[in-house]
Amino acid sequence: MALTVSNIETISLGSKRGSAFDLAFDNSYAYGGESLSANAVRLGAIDRVFIEGKAGYTFEYDATNAKVKVFGPAPAIVWEEQQTIASNAITLNYPAAYIFYVAQANTPVPITDPAATLASGQCKPTAAFAAGTRSGLTFYSGMTGTVYVGYITQAWKDVWDNLVQSETQTTEAHVATLTNQAIAIQSVRAIGTTGSNASLMLDKDDTADTLEAEVNMTSTAKTVTFYATDAITSCVVTYIKKPSSGFLKERFVAEEALTAASDVCTTAYPLLIWGYGSQVPENGAVTEQFINVAGSAGAGEAKFGFDTGEVTIDGHSITTGTGMYVWGREAEIPSLVPLEVKNATNLSALTSVRCMAVGRG
Repeated sequence: MALTVSNIETISLGSKRGSAFDLAFDNSYAYGGESLSANAVRLGAIDRVFIEGKAGYTFEYDATNAKVKVFGPAPAIVWEEQQTIASNAITLNYPAAYIFYVAQANTPVPITDPAATLASGQCKPTAAFAAGTRSGLTFYSGMTGTVYVGYITQAWKDVWDNLVQSETQTTEAHVATLTNQAIAIQSVRAIGTTGSNASLMLDKDDTADTLEAEVNMTSTAKTVTFYATDAITSCVVTYIKKPSSGFLKERFVAEEALTAASDVCTTAYPLLIWGYGSQVPENGAVTEQFINVAGSAGAGEAKFGFDTGEVTIDGHSITTGTGMYVWGREAEIPSLVPLEVKNATNLSALTSVRCMAVGRG
């Protein structure tokens, strides 16, 4: 599909030539932009394009690739996006700022960092998340089928601005200290005699066993403590740092005891960002890992629930979950920014978009 150009008027601009015209979009936008050639607007070359905003959308001309990109309102949180794995990878609909779980049907998919060597059943970002670029995930060789991903998009500017990707810290007496206090941890990869690409996270009052890590982000603490026998020498952690002021700082809950009723934990406040990425620590018991929302949690598994109008955590025989999270409602999220609209969006209602191109005849 392509842009439709109409009502072209050319004018002389001294040594330059101008072209005023209208654009109309089609019913399947191509992420990365729709092609707009100089010839289509009666110019020999385009130096610059000015495009008026319309219907809540803004536009950007990518001169390098001769394409018009469309930006519009985007969700701050994608609670569960479905993608089909192809060649061991997927591409999300939006640029990600933080992933809080990945799963296949009834099966957790632990996430690690881009430099890790994947173990069976795991995934990792294909590359470090980049501003304005749809994020990819790579899966362990041979994985196929539908995958479910919950994530914060880069539309939530405060989260993106405070994302720390793949911070490496050495350990001292099996304890690593992060550079910043974390309000949400996407992944912990431990390196040592016994390491884990995706360490299970525990609350600070528990004691780590093999392939586990105690997380202490209370007060000004910022430590991750590993099982001594694992002989962890360093770790790689991706997390959202706690800013010095603002919404994320004010709404952060470092450690909340979540007493379960009929295997369901409900946070004291509405949940926006879950801090133990893909996992629910359970003090004195196994850490539970997230599966898809429609799944049925088995041993060591949990899922988000939305049917009550609040976010709940449904676990398997869970009694004492621990919560680390940022609370609030989506309407309260500040500093949302537009993102490029997702691939295949129907923009056929966008017609008569006024433009001016400046270039050479």
